[in-house]
Amino acid sequence: MNLIHQALVFDSPAVFLAAAVPFVTEGLHRGDTVLAVTSDENETLLREQIGGDAGRVTFLPATGWFDSPGRTLDAHHRRIDALSGPTGILRVLGEPVWSGLDPLETSEWGRYESVMNVALADSRAWLVCGYNTRTLPTAIVDDARRTHPALAIGEQSEVSATFADPASYYAEHNTALLPRPDRDVEWLPDFTEMASVRQFIADHAVRLGVPAERLDDFTLAVNEVATNAVRHGAGRGEVRLWATDRRVICEIVDQGRALDNFLGFLRSDPQAGQGHGLWIARQICDLLEMRTGGPGTTVRLHMRRAS
Repeated sequence: MNLIHQALVFDSPAVFLAAAVPFVTEGLHRGDTVLAVTSDENETLLREQIGGDAGRVTFLPATGWFDSPGRTLDAHHRRIDALSGPTGILRVLGEPVWSGLDPLETSEWGRYESVMNVALADSRAWLVCGYNTRTLPTAIVDDARRTHPALAIGEQSEVSATFADPASYYAEHNTALLPRPDRDVEWLPDFTEMASVRQFIADHAVRLGVPAERLDDFTLAVNEVATNAVRHGAGRGEVRLWATDRRVICEIVDQGRALDNFLGFLRSDPQAGQGHGLWIARQICDLLEMRTGGPGTTVRLHMRRAS
């Protein structure tokens, strides 16, 4: 089978359970791998409804599973890779966590939901994503109908009338990057090799708020993107680093132009000798923005600040 990706739009526990219970129990009957990554309230309801079979479902906290778009996408890949037998599939009943997000985070999670249709297109996976109209803004629920090809309604599936082609949706979200701050920006104006970039990050990242225990990871992500800049951007680039209230941002700019076909969202062939840099950076960072065009390519790596 190929990917099935549905939105479950619900306004009551009864509507949620009417779709969730058959989805889970059918999967258990078939011997599928079944994950439930929902709100605490809906996990309790689901456990009550399926009774003794609850022990055969892997329940995971939504805040852990939906940690960052890149890491969540990779988590799906790893679960699919681990499937045993030729017929089993991965079933995920999920509720993405939208509370507490800023506009950029909201936009990138919407982009993630859309890119899933491409990134996992040939995968043995059935994903049902819950959207609670009682708690979510209307704009997010409407967007769910654009990012999911189908809607789960009870035991039935209905084509989403407003589904948007993922390439068009992706391009739509390539809006202009927010302006850099006017002050307190560290700048490495010209680099041609990685040692200077790594030293620049070591000198400033923790002071700006990158958690000390994540410094090595952040340095690796920056190194991967900076390497791409040298290889594909006229052999040089520049790096800036600054902090917001929520995140530390590293911006890497070069004069090259990339073919922006979901860059960093599509997993490269593990046997390929190159092409893994942006994928790795997306796993490490909490957000990654990339814009490419006439003046060159800009990549921004976001890391949550230490609490």
